[in-house]
Amino acid sequence: MPTEIICSIISLCGCLASIVSSMGLVNWRLSHLEKKVDEHNSWGERFAKQSTDIALISQDVSYIKKAIDKLERSSDT
Repeated sequence: MPTEIICSIISLCGCLASIVSSMGLVNWRLSHLEKKVDEHNSWGERFAKQSTDIALISQDVSYIKKAIDKLERSSDT
């Protein structure tokens, strides 16, 4: 076999090996990015739930304040 063919076959093997290894790295990085996106999405859901909880607590506080005001007015009379 001429040396050019041997060199081209070796180059082809090197290229294929680098492509396979780089695809492994790309897949690894994609899986880690997907995990980060999932964590971010769950943070948004938790934030929405906490906002709802805060609104409910605020309503409870205003109800309690009104009840205290009524009790103070009734004790004054």
